[in-house]
Amino acid sequence: MYDHNKFMKKILFLFNPGAINLRHVLMQEFSQKGLSVSVGLPAKEISIWQKQLPTVNFVPLDAFSGTSVGLLNNLKTLLHIHTLLKREKPDIVFFGNVKPNIYGGFVSRWLKIKNIYGLVSGLGYAFIEQPGGKRAFVKRICMYLYKLSFKAFTHVFFQNQDDRVFFIQHGLVDDVRSSVVNGTGVDLQAFTPQSLPATLTFFMAARLIEEKGVFHYVEAAQQLKTKYPNVRFVLAGHIDTNPSAITEEQLKLCANIIEFIGYCSHMAEQMRQSSVFVYPSYYREGVPRALLEALACGRPVITTDSVGCKETVIDGENGFKIQPRSTEALLNAMEKIIHQPELLHTMGLASRKLAEKKFDIHAVNAAIFQTVQNTCS
Repeated sequence: MYDHNKFMKKILFLFNPGAINLRHVLMQEFSQKGLSVSVGLPAKEISIWQKQLPTVNFVPLDAFSGTSVGLLNNLKTLLHIHTLLKREKPDIVFFGNVKPNIYGGFVSRWLKIKNIYGLVSGLGYAFIEQPGGKRAFVKRICMYLYKLSFKAFTHVFFQNQDDRVFFIQHGLVDDVRSSVVNGTGVDLQAFTPQSLPATLTFFMAARLIEEKGVFHYVEAAQQLKTKYPNVRFVLAGHIDTNPSAITEEQLKLCANIIEFIGYCSHMAEQMRQSSVFVYPSYYREGVPRALLEALACGRPVITTDSVGCKETVIDGENGFKIQPRSTEALLNAMEKIIHQPELLHTMGLASRKLAEKKFDIHAVNAAIFQTVQNTCS
């Protein structure tokens, strides 16, 4: 049983700026439990979020803006975090994403903060299997920094078992101070099942980079469109600055095949206008939020048998789990649904049941809070 009087502490969350879209419910629920919650956020975004989360205190922090990894940028980041933590004097710090986990961990050790928590929401670019080159070097550096930082952490949360096992096997964290939670979770009230659209519509939403499988989706759509001209193929996402980003010119070349709608700010509505959600990523995900939203909306999903993605599919029951980096495997899975439209209903029901059983956002947040409460000194 939770006792407010035994757990009245101040907690400070530091995530990459964009992550508040995924974690604001967690922050709000910590506040509702009686903690004093502060969140570091770029100054220009504070007024927007303050209206939505009036019980949360937002403090300006621009340390994680930009993508520079130069020495001067790193020193500025450490200084910003040090200044903030020293001023705020939190009892608990909670970090998410790579830079906050690493830099925040270092600073928290220097300041002798006792209760340090981290969330590893996927490993990303550097950990995609590819021998040699810059990516392998970045991976080694990241692993070394994680190991140094995580020594002082009270507990580290992972979004899938593969990432946790990887960190334990490489000595970056131990099994006692780590656990797995089911992704970010999904709001089952905001994302609800709806009737299917009249036209069979495949939908993909992701960062527009090669590792998310965008090219495989486009190639599969090009081949299927010639055989099934009435089927729709929709793609959502914003133009990225990553070295492997898909360009506007490339998107224009397939405009007669793919309906590109840009960044989608109303995912629930777009899911309801779609029949099947496609996500052929091999990016070393945590658990992709878009896949969870598709499950909650009662849509079959086609995704890869890769870390993070595979957690959302029971193959043949609520969708299809395909080989990563294979246009042929993706095309075959999509064509199965074209030939068997009755799967839309049965798989859709199974998706919703899986979301309710495993990915309810309130259950995920409750598990995180319980662990913090049990381990906090």
